[in-house]
Amino acid sequence: MDGLEISELMLSEVLKDNESFRFDAEFFSKKFILIDKILNKYNHLDEIADTYELHSNGSFASVFDILHDGNETSINYIKSTNIGDFFIEGELEKISLTAHKKLSKTKTVLGDILTARTGKVGGASLITNEWINSNSNQNVVNIRLKTKEILSMYLVTFLNCSYGINQFLQASTGNVQPWLNLSLLRKVKIPIFSNTFQTQIENLVKSAYQKLEESKTLYKQAENLLLKELDLLDFKPTTQNISIKSFSESFGSSGRLDSEYYLSKYIEYIEILKNYKYGWKPIQEILTNDIKSGTTPKGIIKKYIPNSNYFFRAEAFNNDLTLTYENLYSMSDKIFQNYPNLKVNKNDILVSMTGTIGSVAIVTKKIDGIINQNIVKLSANKEIINHTVLALYIKIVGKTLLTREQTGNVQPYVNIPNFSNLIVPLIDKQIQTQIENKIKESFRLKEKSKELLELAKRGVEVAIEEGEEVAIKFIKEKR
Repeated sequence: MDGLEISELMLSEVLKDNESFRFDAEFFSKKFILIDKILNKYNHLDEIADTYELHSNGSFASVFDILHDGNETSINYIKSTNIGDFFIEGELEKISLTAHKKLSKTKTVLGDILTARTGKVGGASLITNEWINSNSNQNVVNIRLKTKEILSMYLVTFLNCSYGINQFLQASTGNVQPWLNLSLLRKVKIPIFSNTFQTQIENLVKSAYQKLEESKTLYKQAENLLLKELDLLDFKPTTQNISIKSFSESFGSSGRLDSEYYLSKYIEYIEILKNYKYGWKPIQEILTNDIKSGTTPKGIIKKYIPNSNYFFRAEAFNNDLTLTYENLYSMSDKIFQNYPNLKVNKNDILVSMTGTIGSVAIVTKKIDGIINQNIVKLSANKEIINHTVLALYIKIVGKTLLTREQTGNVQPYVNIPNFSNLIVPLIDKQIQTQIENKIKESFRLKEKSKELLELAKRGVEVAIEEGEEVAIKFIKEKR
């Protein structure tokens, strides 16, 4: 029995607040039992908030027909993959205004908190001004406060701290695809502290949100600056889907017969880039390394372990060139040392070659890790181009040209020879510096935002463990 975790409970303890009649060992792990005892005196979630989910809008079939009504789409449609820690993230799908009006019970209002029912169980996002009057799908739960005793920014912080996340994990079922049980979710225990303490947490979240928005603004400015320099800021490629080519102009020169390759929009992009005033080079000629993809060795640990060696995969890439390091997998020293040519270095650019082709991230710190087989790493020759500028170029312009080069039907991919020929303009050095400075400051503000949110979460945990006066002092010392 060595190494086994055992919890002994009376039947009355097992049945208490257990409407779903869970008897599995995971549900009664020591970690969950301890958390339940610590929070036992506090309110259940359904005592302070209403919860909504898409099934209340009707059957799946009827909702599907509503969503696919063929009308023009304009309303943000939030899916479980858009639920981040504290804030909505990623690109959102759109639904029509008509569908939005019919799905009235899942409309969002300011202060709503959304959490995922499946996929990434644990964590919650706050509906801020930009996401008011959006809608959400069947895999998202909408939590709406019905009491003024608790602030929404405090609640979203609690749900993202260890005491909230672990209750969500306990309330989920299934191994391959975890599913959040709504009846158990409603029994999640929420501590309500004084308005003074909650306001302290609210101030941290507000400050974090402001810095995150400033970060997004700077990033957008960098994008626009690059596009303007390349004369692409207001460029709208043709939507014409017919292109007539002779054999010598098509297969005779490219070896490609697929019609997508010859679409006029790609030719227009290439003409603009090749006419850039300072010239251009194939990407291989502006790198200090040969382009290589990675591998997937046996023995990868499919979770993030702090201070270990890491396995880089595109799932950790964000939409602003950053990496969520916590989404990396881990590996042993032995595996890591076996692949010296695949090691990543600070300032390397990582590019996805399959799946979401052209997804890009920059390694911003010294870290031990290797790339998987769907990623290439690039080391920019700083005498020609800054790594930040090259990464941004690939993401917002090069991605279109890489999409043209993709092959394969079931799983499209770009091979190394085609990637090596990617056109890269030799951008003016002064413009490069301006772009780099904006991106660096964007990264700094995003990191500061993350630090403030971590402080808010830890502050709530300290309040639970040691009292809110100790937590307020802790926050003031750390801020």
